[in-house]
Amino acid sequence: MTITYDKSLELLKVHLAEYRPQLEKALAAVKVLETAAPDSDEFSDALAELHVGATVLEPYSEGMVIAIDEFTEDQPD
Repeated sequence: MTITYDKSLELLKVHLAEYRPQLEKALAAVKVLETAAPDSDEFSDALAELHVGATVLEPYSEGMVIAIDEFTEDQPD
């Protein structure tokens, strides 16, 4: 059980490491969207960045859910 738990924890850590940079980019774009004028280039660039981020995050999110589920199922009692 410990080996399975350790393996699922490592898988979760890998997914977190891959997910975090994409999530940080998306959050930065959201911050710009909250403050920039809707007709500005800054707003348009942030909107494009968020669109890319959301597209990239979708498969990462699916992998993250699987990793979380496996980790939760493999936790020792």
